[in-house]
Amino acid sequence: MAVAKSYLEDNKIFCLLKDELINLIHPVGLGGIKLQVKETDAQHAAELLIEGGFAKKEDFEIPESTMRMVKIYEKISSFLNKKE
Repeated sequence: MAVAKSYLEDNKIFCLLKDELINLIHPVGLGGIKLQVKETDAQHAAELLIEGGFAKKEDFEIPESTMRMVKIYEKISSFLNKKE
């Protein structure tokens, strides 16, 4: 993770490793270390991580099951907003 962070920083992307220290103390059950970037840099960071071999394109794709849930939520929300 530190190498990926350095790679992004070398490409002018500000990032940090969330939960890095707590995982050194208690590595089990906390969800691991998370590499975070500014929202405005997210797309470019994802492209760089893929280009640098740190991630695959699939790692950034939204699963179809999640998209189905989003569509259901939007329909319910739309229906409830019409009742008001």
